[in-house]
Amino acid sequence: MSVCVAILRAKPEHADEVEATIRDIAAATRDEKGALAFVLHRQGPDTFIIYEKYVDEAARESHFAMPYVSGFVARFGELLVAEPQIEFAEELAGFTR
Repeated sequence: MSVCVAILRAKPEHADEVEATIRDIAAATRDEKGALAFVLHRQGPDTFIIYEKYVDEAARESHFAMPYVSGFVARFGELLVAEPQIEFAEELAGFTR
């Protein structure tokens, strides 16, 4: 399993737009083959934490190539205060209920 954790800090005036966009991406990702999880968290007024899980790295890469993701990434300079923190890892153990 391939996981991604991203932390995005929105410009205050764009925080609600960032949330709405990520919600739309989460809904679209649900239909992607190989996508197992996409969970959005909001921390305070303008920080977003995203946890994603895919069957493998190829599925994760396919997700990032989707137009709804690449279009959002292209707007990072406009919407975010800085580049997001993004970490990729392989899941080794754990559970989901």
